[in-house]
Amino acid sequence: MSTLVLMRHGQASFGAARYDALSELGQAQARATGLWMRNQGIHPNAVLHGPRQRQADTANLLLKESGYLISGKQSEALDEFAEGEEIFSAAEQLLGRSMALDSGRSRLEVLRDYDATCRAWANGDVRIPGRLSLGGFREQLRDWLSSHIQAQQASGQTQLVVTSAGSIAALVCEVMNLPNSSWYSLLRVIRNASLTEVLYSKGKVSLLSFNGVSHLPPQLNTSM
Repeated sequence: MSTLVLMRHGQASFGAARYDALSELGQAQARATGLWMRNQGIHPNAVLHGPRQRQADTANLLLKESGYLISGKQSEALDEFAEGEEIFSAAEQLLGRSMALDSGRSRLEVLRDYDATCRAWANGDVRIPGRLSLGGFREQLRDWLSSHIQAQQASGQTQLVVTSAGSIAALVCEVMNLPNSSWYSLLRVIRNASLTEVLYSKGKVSLLSFNGVSHLPPQLNTSM
Protein backbone atom coordinates (compact mmCIF):
# COMPACT_ATOMS: atom_id res chain seq x y z
CA MET A 1 0.00 0.00 0.00
CA SER A 2 1.26 3.47 -0.92
CA THR A 3 0.15 6.96 0.08
CA LEU A 4 -0.60 10.00 -2.02
CA VAL A 5 -0.48 13.16 0.09
CA LEU A 6 -2.43 15.97 -1.59
CA MET A 7 -1.37 19.39 -0.33
CA ARG A 8 -3.07 22.64 -1.16
CA HIS A 9 -0.60 25.44 -1.89
CA GLY A 10 0.06 28.11 0.72
CA GLN A 11 -2.02 31.27 0.81
CA ALA A 12 -1.91 33.10 -2.52
CA SER A 13 -2.48 36.81 -3.18
CA PHE A 14 -6.27 37.00 -3.33
CA GLY A 15 -7.50 40.32 -4.68
CA ALA A 16 -4.06 41.45 -5.84
CA ALA A 17 -3.26 42.28 -9.46
CA ARG A 18 -1.60 38.85 -9.68
CA TYR A 19 -3.22 36.06 -7.71
CA ASP A 20 -0.56 33.47 -8.55
CA ALA A 21 2.01 34.45 -5.92
CA LEU A 22 2.38 33.24 -2.36
CA SER A 23 1.71 35.81 0.32
CA GLU A 24 4.18 36.06 3.20
CA LEU A 25 1.77 33.93 5.21
CA GLY A 26 1.62 31.40 2.38
CA GLN A 27 5.40 31.14 2.36
CA ALA A 28 5.38 30.57 6.12
CA GLN A 29 2.77 27.82 5.69
CA ALA A 30 4.96 26.02 3.16
CA ARG A 31 8.03 26.24 5.38
CA ALA A 32 6.09 25.10 8.44
CA THR A 33 4.85 22.05 6.55
CA GLY A 34 8.39 21.16 5.49
CA LEU A 35 9.65 21.48 9.06
CA TRP A 36 6.79 19.34 10.35
CA MET A 37 7.49 16.62 7.78
CA ARG A 38 11.16 16.58 8.75
CA ASN A 39 10.34 16.38 12.47
CA GLN A 40 7.82 13.60 11.85
CA GLY A 41 10.27 11.63 9.72
CA ILE A 42 7.96 11.77 6.72
CA HIS A 43 10.22 11.47 3.69
CA PRO A 44 8.35 11.49 0.38
CA ASN A 45 9.75 9.36 -2.42
CA ALA A 46 8.62 11.96 -4.94
CA VAL A 47 7.18 15.48 -4.93
CA LEU A 48 4.90 16.62 -7.75
CA HIS A 49 3.32 20.02 -8.25
CA GLY A 50 1.05 21.81 -10.68
CA PRO A 51 2.26 24.38 -13.23
CA ARG A 52 1.32 27.51 -11.27
CA GLN A 53 3.92 29.59 -9.45
CA ARG A 54 2.15 29.29 -6.10
CA GLN A 55 2.16 25.50 -6.42
CA ALA A 56 5.82 25.28 -7.42
CA ASP A 57 6.92 27.77 -4.76
CA THR A 58 5.03 25.89 -2.06
CA ALA A 59 6.78 22.66 -3.05
CA ASN A 60 10.20 24.29 -3.27
CA LEU A 61 9.93 26.12 0.07
CA LEU A 62 8.72 22.93 1.73
CA LEU A 63 11.61 20.92 0.32
CA LYS A 64 14.16 23.55 1.31
CA GLU A 65 12.89 23.64 4.89
CA SER A 66 12.70 19.86 5.15
CA GLY A 67 16.25 19.38 3.92
CA TYR A 68 15.22 16.59 1.56
CA LEU A 69 17.56 16.27 -1.39
CA ILE A 70 14.90 15.76 -4.03
CA SER A 71 13.40 18.13 -6.56
CA GLY A 72 9.76 18.73 -7.33
CA LYS A 73 8.45 17.67 -10.72
CA GLN A 74 5.81 19.64 -12.58
CA SER A 75 2.64 18.09 -13.97
CA GLU A 76 0.31 20.14 -16.16
CA ALA A 77 -2.59 17.88 -15.18
CA LEU A 78 -2.41 19.26 -11.63
CA ASP A 79 -3.43 22.77 -12.68
CA GLU A 80 -6.39 24.48 -11.00
CA PHE A 81 -9.74 24.67 -12.82
CA ALA A 82 -9.21 28.42 -13.37
CA GLU A 83 -7.05 31.28 -12.15
CA GLY A 84 -8.25 33.92 -9.73
CA GLU A 85 -8.33 36.62 -12.40
CA GLU A 86 -10.43 34.39 -14.67
CA ILE A 87 -12.92 33.72 -11.88
CA PHE A 88 -13.09 37.45 -11.10
CA SER A 89 -13.83 38.20 -14.77
CA ALA A 90 -16.52 35.51 -14.89
CA ALA A 91 -18.02 36.88 -11.67
CA GLU A 92 -18.28 40.38 -13.11
CA GLN A 93 -20.06 39.05 -16.18
CA LEU A 94 -22.34 36.79 -14.14
CA LEU A 95 -23.23 39.24 -11.39
CA GLY A 96 -22.76 42.59 -13.11
CA ARG A 97 -20.62 44.24 -10.45
CA SER A 98 -16.94 44.97 -9.88
CA MET A 99 -14.73 42.44 -8.13
CA ALA A 100 -11.97 44.97 -7.41
CA LEU A 101 -11.14 45.34 -3.74
CA ASP A 102 -10.50 49.06 -4.30
CA SER A 103 -14.03 49.61 -5.65
CA GLY A 104 -15.45 50.30 -2.20
CA ARG A 105 -16.71 46.76 -1.67
CA SER A 106 -15.59 44.79 1.37
CA ARG A 107 -13.37 41.72 1.12
CA LEU A 108 -16.25 39.62 2.46
CA GLU A 109 -18.58 40.82 -0.30
CA VAL A 110 -15.98 40.03 -2.96
CA LEU A 111 -15.38 36.59 -1.44
CA ARG A 112 -19.09 35.83 -1.52
CA ASP A 113 -19.26 36.70 -5.22
CA TYR A 114 -16.13 34.64 -5.87
CA ASP A 115 -17.69 31.63 -4.15
CA ALA A 116 -20.98 32.12 -5.98
CA THR A 117 -19.15 32.10 -9.31
CA CYS A 118 -17.28 28.90 -8.46
CA ARG A 119 -20.59 27.26 -7.61
CA ALA A 120 -22.18 28.57 -10.82
CA TRP A 121 -19.28 27.14 -12.84
CA ALA A 122 -19.67 23.78 -11.11
CA ASN A 123 -23.38 23.79 -11.93
CA GLY A 124 -22.71 24.67 -15.57
CA ASP A 125 -24.38 28.09 -15.25
CA VAL A 126 -21.28 30.01 -16.31
CA ARG A 127 -18.35 29.16 -18.56
CA ILE A 128 -14.79 30.32 -18.13
CA PRO A 129 -13.21 30.91 -21.58
CA GLY A 130 -10.46 28.45 -22.40
CA ARG A 131 -11.24 26.27 -19.40
CA LEU A 132 -12.85 22.86 -19.04
CA SER A 133 -16.26 22.20 -17.55
CA LEU A 134 -16.33 20.47 -14.17
CA GLY A 135 -16.94 17.17 -15.94
CA GLY A 136 -13.91 17.69 -18.16
CA PHE A 137 -11.82 18.86 -15.21
CA ARG A 138 -12.68 15.72 -13.25
CA GLU A 139 -11.90 13.54 -16.27
CA GLN A 140 -8.45 15.14 -16.60
CA LEU A 141 -7.66 14.42 -12.95
CA ARG A 142 -9.20 10.95 -13.11
CA ASP A 143 -6.85 10.10 -15.98
CA TRP A 144 -3.89 11.57 -14.08
CA LEU A 145 -4.69 9.57 -10.95
CA SER A 146 -5.14 6.34 -12.90
CA SER A 147 -1.87 6.83 -14.81
CA HIS A 148 0.02 7.77 -11.65
CA ILE A 149 -1.16 4.71 -9.76
CA GLN A 150 -0.46 2.35 -12.65
CA ALA A 151 3.07 3.74 -13.00
CA GLN A 152 3.99 2.93 -9.39
CA GLN A 153 5.72 -0.42 -9.17
CA ALA A 154 6.88 -0.56 -5.53
CA SER A 155 4.55 -0.54 -2.53
CA GLY A 156 5.11 1.46 0.63
CA GLN A 157 5.75 4.67 -1.30
CA THR A 158 4.76 8.18 -0.24
CA GLN A 159 4.27 10.83 -2.90
CA LEU A 160 3.53 14.46 -2.09
CA VAL A 161 1.37 16.32 -4.61
CA VAL A 162 1.14 20.11 -4.29
CA THR A 163 -1.85 21.46 -6.16
CA SER A 164 -4.95 23.61 -5.57
CA ALA A 165 -8.28 23.31 -3.80
CA GLY A 166 -10.32 22.61 -6.94
CA SER A 167 -8.01 19.80 -7.98
CA ILE A 168 -8.04 18.23 -4.52
CA ALA A 169 -11.84 18.45 -4.37
CA ALA A 170 -12.08 16.78 -7.78
CA LEU A 171 -9.67 14.00 -6.80
CA VAL A 172 -11.61 13.33 -3.59
CA CYS A 173 -14.80 13.14 -5.66
CA GLU A 174 -13.12 10.56 -7.88
CA VAL A 175 -11.77 8.49 -4.99
CA MET A 176 -15.12 8.55 -3.15
CA ASN A 177 -17.22 8.22 -6.32
CA LEU A 178 -19.11 11.40 -5.47
CA PRO A 179 -21.32 13.34 -7.92
CA ASN A 180 -20.43 16.74 -9.34
CA SER A 181 -22.81 18.31 -6.83
CA SER A 182 -20.37 17.41 -4.03
CA TRP A 183 -17.40 19.22 -5.56
CA TYR A 184 -18.28 22.74 -4.42
CA SER A 185 -18.97 21.63 -0.83
CA LEU A 186 -15.48 20.14 -0.68
CA LEU A 187 -13.83 23.07 -2.45
CA ARG A 188 -15.06 25.72 -0.03
CA VAL A 189 -13.62 24.03 3.10
CA ILE A 190 -10.14 23.06 1.85
CA ARG A 191 -7.64 25.16 3.77
CA ASN A 192 -4.29 26.56 2.69
CA ALA A 193 -1.40 24.08 3.07
CA SER A 194 -3.84 21.38 4.21
CA LEU A 195 -3.03 17.70 3.73
CA THR A 196 -5.36 15.05 2.30
CA GLU A 197 -4.19 11.42 2.23
CA VAL A 198 -5.19 8.85 -0.36
CA LEU A 199 -4.14 5.21 -0.03
CA TYR A 200 -3.74 3.01 -3.09
CA SER A 201 -2.76 -0.56 -3.84
CA LYS A 202 -3.24 -2.76 -6.90
CA GLY A 203 -5.42 -0.20 -8.61
CA LYS A 204 -7.71 0.36 -5.63
CA VAL A 205 -7.88 3.75 -3.90
CA SER A 206 -9.37 4.95 -0.62
CA LEU A 207 -9.48 8.19 1.32
CA LEU A 208 -7.56 8.10 4.61
CA SER A 209 -7.84 11.73 5.72
CA PHE A 210 -9.15 15.03 4.39
CA ASN A 211 -8.09 18.66 4.80
CA GLY A 212 -5.79 18.18 7.79
CA VAL A 213 -4.11 21.29 9.23
CA SER A 214 -2.92 20.00 12.62
CA HIS A 215 0.66 20.31 11.36
CA LEU A 216 0.30 24.11 11.25
CA PRO A 217 0.34 26.47 14.24
CA PRO A 218 -3.02 28.24 14.78
CA GLN A 219 -1.76 31.57 13.44
CA LEU A 220 -1.04 29.93 10.08
CA ASN A 221 -4.52 28.46 9.57
CA THR A 222 -6.26 30.19 6.64
CA SER A 223 -8.75 29.23 3.96
CA MET A 224 -8.15 31.99 1.39
